[in-house]
Amino acid sequence: SCPDLPPPAGAPAADRGRRGGLQMPVAVVCLACDHVDRSTEENFEQTLDKKAAGADAAGKGNQLVSPAERSRLQEFVKDFAKCAVRKIECEVVDGGSGIIFPAYYSIDANLSKLKLQRSAPLANQESVYRELDLDKIRDILDFEAARHQLPEAALRAVEVEAEGVEGDRARDRLLVVSSSDGTPQTYLLESSAVDRNRFIMCVKILRLYAKWAQGPDIERSRPP
Repeated sequence: SCPDLPPPAGAPAADRGRRGGLQMPVAVVCLACDHVDRSTEENFEQTLDKKAAGADAAGKGNQLVSPAERSRLQEFVKDFAKCAVRKIECEVVDGGSGIIFPAYYSIDANLSKLKLQRSAPLANQESVYRELDLDKIRDILDFEAARHQLPEAALRAVEVEAEGVEGDRARDRLLVVSSSDGTPQTYLLESSAVDRNRFIMCVKILRLYAKWAQGPDIERSRPP
C-alpha cells in the first residue's frame, strides 16, 4: 500500500491518521510508482481535476467544508488515485469459501472502474477477480457496519486471519463493497486500519465524481 507521511510541522493532531477513525494524514505517496508514463499521469490528473470541478460546480459538499479544506481533500484523493491507477496490494476474502488470497486493486485512468486482480492466479483462474463501476458502488462498509450481512465463511475467515503488516486484525482491515447493479459483494482486506479508512473516504469521493461525470441529473434523481 502507499505509505502515509506525517503532517507538516505545526499541523494539528486531528490531521494525523488514527486507527478506527476517519482522520487522514496530509499526504500519501506511492514509493513503488516512480517509473510511470508521465503523459498517462498528466491525462489522469486532468480527468480527476475536471470531475472534481464538475462536482464542486454543482455545489456538492460546499456548505460543509471551507475552500481550503476542500482543496486539501482533493489533493489527498488525487494522491490516493495516483497510487490506485498503478495498483495497490491487498487481500481478498472469497465470500463463498472463506479463502483469503493475495491481490491488488486498481482504478482505470478515466476514474470509472475499480478492478481487483489475483496476484498469483491458478491455472484454472482468471487474473481479474472482479471489476466494479465506480458510479454503481452503493456503499463501502467496515467490519462493524457490515457484520450482520457477512456470509458465514467470510466471517469465520476474518475472525481467524492473522494480523496485517501494521499489526491490525483482519476485521479492522476489512472493507465490504456493495454495488447497485447486482454485482456480488466484494470483501477486501487493506494493509491496515488507516489504509481501510483512506480507501473508504477516497473511493466514496471518486464515486461521486464518477456519478457527476455521467450527468448531474443522475445524482439529482436519486432519493435523499
